[in-house]
Amino acid sequence: MSPESNSLRRPWIKILLAGFWSGLLGGIAMLVVALLLRWLLGFPTATELIFDRSFTLISINFFIQSINWAGGYVPLKVDGVYGALAGQLLAAALGGVLYAIYLEKIRRSDTRRALADPKGLGLSAVLVVWICFEIFLWPQLITQYKGLPPSTGRWLGSLGLLVDFLVAGLGIVFFYGWLTHRREPLIAENADRIAPGAGRRMFLQLIVGAALALGLGALLRRLFHLSTLSYDGNTYEGTDLERITPNDDFYSVTKNVVDPDVVRSLWRFEVGGLVENPKTYSFAEISGLPAVEQETTLMCISNPVGGGLMSNAVWKGVPLSKLLAPSRPRSGAAALLFHAADGYFETIPIEKAFADTTLLAYEMNGQPLPRIHGFPLRMITPGLYGEKNPKWITKVELLAAGDSRLIRQHGCGFYKEQGWGPNFTIPTTSRIDAPEARSGRFVDHFKVNEPAEMRGIAFGGDRGISKVELSFDNGQSWQEAEITEPGTKISWSFWKGTWTPQKAGDAIVSVRATDGTGQPQITEDRPTVPQGATGLQRISATVVA
Repeated sequence: MSPESNSLRRPWIKILLAGFWSGLLGGIAMLVVALLLRWLLGFPTATELIFDRSFTLISINFFIQSINWAGGYVPLKVDGVYGALAGQLLAAALGGVLYAIYLEKIRRSDTRRALADPKGLGLSAVLVVWICFEIFLWPQLITQYKGLPPSTGRWLGSLGLLVDFLVAGLGIVFFYGWLTHRREPLIAENADRIAPGAGRRMFLQLIVGAALALGLGALLRRLFHLSTLSYDGNTYEGTDLERITPNDDFYSVTKNVVDPDVVRSLWRFEVGGLVENPKTYSFAEISGLPAVEQETTLMCISNPVGGGLMSNAVWKGVPLSKLLAPSRPRSGAAALLFHAADGYFETIPIEKAFADTTLLAYEMNGQPLPRIHGFPLRMITPGLYGEKNPKWITKVELLAAGDSRLIRQHGCGFYKEQGWGPNFTIPTTSRIDAPEARSGRFVDHFKVNEPAEMRGIAFGGDRGISKVELSFDNGQSWQEAEITEPGTKISWSFWKGTWTPQKAGDAIVSVRATDGTGQPQITEDRPTVPQGATGLQRISATVVA
């Protein structure tokens, strides 16, 4: 390569590096501002909005494959966060490089008139990017993690995105101008001006970059302590099971990396849509209405046969019908669409909404709803999987049967849009909790002619439990177990039975239940995707002489 070509290449390398560095600083500044807005004001970050918007657009098979590839839902979230942070910084750095290339092309042109205003160029680019994101993210912009109403949250979400992009775009302009000392509009008369002190300015920018990086790290650590990573996927099962699950042990599944932190004084609950009299309620107004308490078991659609993604609590709240009646639903209303502070949405049929057991709950086991379980208000919809019991709810809309959001008469929903369902009714299920078992095998051996007690739970959705049976020969014969703590129609029951092995060797122990209507538990094995698992739990046992 000739010396002449080297002399031409070196300036471009410096220009590209300056653009990359400026873009990187602008990206870090953007993330710092975005996380501050998220932590202090509940503004959704671009990462969260993009994830939620994309979630409903990807297939359920791709989602499950991604979970398997990452090694679980929590690792997938962690990988997603790291990927999103790296992607945003890379995008900002690329923006800085393109900005630098554009200005350098203008500088080398021969024209004698004003060609570019750096600030105006940066602002124009920001507005274009912001408009594109607004169009794509519009359905999710109602997200507001402090619990402000969706109508307010949409504009705050839009404002938050604009602020983030302005910080990134104008940050690139500022840092590049500071590094190259080009703060005035580029015109041919000053295009060849050599800026002194570039080394000193680079040193100062390194200090600024380090300060921004430290600030970003501190915010990430703070949000990590508030994140769902420590409790998402928690199960409740085992030998010390209690009829009423303690709040701290209640199973937890959430789509969020950081759950909402709702401010009760700012929070409102809106009733709208196909009603004669739209209304807005404060928490004080709802908690001041006549309340009821009911014991209800919740279960996740992802719960495998014999799994622990289910728990039971005593909920206190107001029947949903008591808040719908004053708004006077119109005759064409067919379903209700719920919106939550985290952008979640879900539908239930109008008949289910007016059921006596469908609650707007604000207490759990005698305590205010914990933040991770929906403070200050959540839905309790007995008989339907957990996703039909949304947390942190802020609004309900009554929809007509012909509304486009009622897909195939089964309604829309955050998970439904991805391909879960369409049937979300909980099938009858049963489980062995004692003796302890791991990976489908009892931990301890059984002894011939020595009685062994077995205990567990059975749950029939909103149909109750009438009978539980045990088999010790892989389903060839059955013996009835004792229901020691009968539940209600909408809560689980506890059972126990005794097995006295007659011979040494291996055995398969199974359990099955019959619901309160006389319908036996489905024995056909079905995976959790897309309508929830069915089948019988089978545990291997070793019997010794």
